[in-house]
Amino acid sequence: MKKDIFRNLITISFYLTFIQINAQPLPSQINLTEQSPDSFLVSFETTKGKFIMKAQRDWSPLACDRFYLLVKNGFYTDCVIYRVAPTLSFKGGFIVQFGMTNDEKINRAWEKATLKDEPVIHPHKRGSVNFASGGPNTRNVQIAIALTPCTELDTVNYQGAIGFPTFAEVVEGMDVVDSFNRKYGNNVFKYEDSLYLGQKYFDREFPGLDRILSAKIIDK
Repeated sequence: MKKDIFRNLITISFYLTFIQINAQPLPSQINLTEQSPDSFLVSFETTKGKFIMKAQRDWSPLACDRFYLLVKNGFYTDCVIYRVAPTLSFKGGFIVQFGMTNDEKINRAWEKATLKDEPVIHPHKRGSVNFASGGPNTRNVQIAIALTPCTELDTVNYQGAIGFPTFAEVVEGMDVVDSFNRKYGNNVFKYEDSLYLGQKYFDREFPGLDRILSAKIIDK
């Protein structure tokens, strides 16, 4: 009897661990062509409190569609907020960045699920949101929130990509976004390939970073 109970506990523990590890979807598991509503709100619960984004599809349709699918499928749950630092593409800007899961396989898969570039329609103000880019047609899942006006991001040529299209803005809780741990700045990029490991890398090298506890689409 005790052996059966012990065996069941192990099975349950393994199952819960499996669910946790595989919480985020692979690109092959969702319909990447689904379109988002014209606008929608997303509530983020974090280790520092709540903030809300409003996405606007006419600002950047491909980015807005991707963001909607990611949130709808729980992608940002338990993601580490790994960067609160000056921008690398121009001097004077300051951003918050997140979007790496805690599963290297998932991160590697989404790296290949890129979006085509789009023109910048809405200027980068404080609270504006865009997908990170490493060059032409490389946007995928990592999100940056502007802590300062970053108008240079509208036109900057960053490794061949012109501008970072804004697709949303923070409409509530910017004080929460301002409060995220900024102790490490851009140091997380020292071993950039290690970002794919997620939390086990961040906890080891950069303890105390804040996290996204949940992100969900809301009506308001």
